[in-house]
Amino acid sequence: MYRPWEGDVMRVAALCGSLREGSYNQALLDTVIDRAGAHGPEIVQVPIRDFTLFSQDLEADPPAEVTAAKELIQSADCLLLVTPEYNFGVPGVLKNAIDWLSRPFGDPTLRGRGMALMGASTGYMGTVRAQLAWRQLWHFFRSPVFTDVEVLMTSARDKVRGGQVVDPATLEVLDRYLEALHTWLGRIS
Repeated sequence: MYRPWEGDVMRVAALCGSLREGSYNQALLDTVIDRAGAHGPEIVQVPIRDFTLFSQDLEADPPAEVTAAKELIQSADCLLLVTPEYNFGVPGVLKNAIDWLSRPFGDPTLRGRGMALMGASTGYMGTVRAQLAWRQLWHFFRSPVFTDVEVLMTSARDKVRGGQVVDPATLEVLDRYLEALHTWLGRIS
């Protein structure tokens, strides 16, 4: 099993729900990965770009990309979803990944695994509706959801430069988020 982590550290596997070049959500995840070490948890991104569209006909013999992603997530203490919001809902690429990762029915990859959320948007509401939808969906997996600090990065085009979040207020929120996430992971593991 692939385990990129060393020692006794809280482990977070992360999925980004945006595939576009210059994605604000990818910039948010990259910034969080860079800052995480100073706050306790180690975060590793799980690639989902090459996941084919989910089909139940294929779930008994999933593609290699899906199997590798499942192994990485199963070795983590928590799954972080970095989600855009499309049409007041969740992005298809991320929903497709979750469908693959949760199948066949009873698969242990997501069942009982803690979930954390964050997201970036160019709008003024951040990704609040998408995050609420993910929380509702996560109930199906009988999993705890981290809610101590929320990251709903609004007006993202003004807060990202060169693929990193540069807004001081947002960086403070990310630091609080990472500290609280580390504490929460200690409680649920």
